Amino acid sequence: MSLVRPPGDAEFAALTELAAEVTGPDRAGAFVRSYLEQHHLLVADRAGAVVGLLAYRTDWFQCTFVSLVSVRSDVRRQGVARELFRSVEEMSPSPRLFSSTVETNAISIQMHGALGFTPSGHIDNLPQGYRELLFYKALLPGRRR
Repeated sequence: MSLVRPPGDAEFAALTELAAEVTGPDRAGAFVRSYLEQHHLLVADRAGAVVGLLAYRTDWFQCTFVSLVSVRSDVRRQGVARELFRSVEEMSPSPRLFSSTVETNAISIQMHGALGFTPSGHIDNLPQGYRELLFYKALLPGRRR
C-alpha cells in the first residue's frame, strides 16, 4: 500500500525521472515544474520513496483531467495507479473526471476500464503520430470534496 500525498520540495529529481518515462527527458523537467507550481501533482510514496506520480488539472472544460500517470516499473500492477486515481477523484471539484492514453498503450487502456472509465472519444493529428484516446468517469457525489 502506498501513501498518496503532495510532493516534497526535495523530490523534483525523482518526479522528473518518473515523468520522463512518459513525456521524454527533454520535456519532463518543465512539465513537473509547471504542475508543482499549480499544486496539481500527487505522489505515491512507499517507505519514503517516490514510486508514482499523477499530474492533473481542474480547468479542462470545467472538468478534472489527468494529464500524466507514471509508476516506477518495479511496483507496477500493485495498485499504485489505482491509489493515485482514487485520490484525485476525492479532491476533484468537478463530478467529471477525464484521462487519456495513446492508442498503442494496451496496458493503460485496460487500466482505465478496470478503474471504471468509459471511452469518450479521441484526438487525431497529434505530433507523436498516434491517436490519443480519451476516457471519462462520472464521480459519485460522496467521492469528492
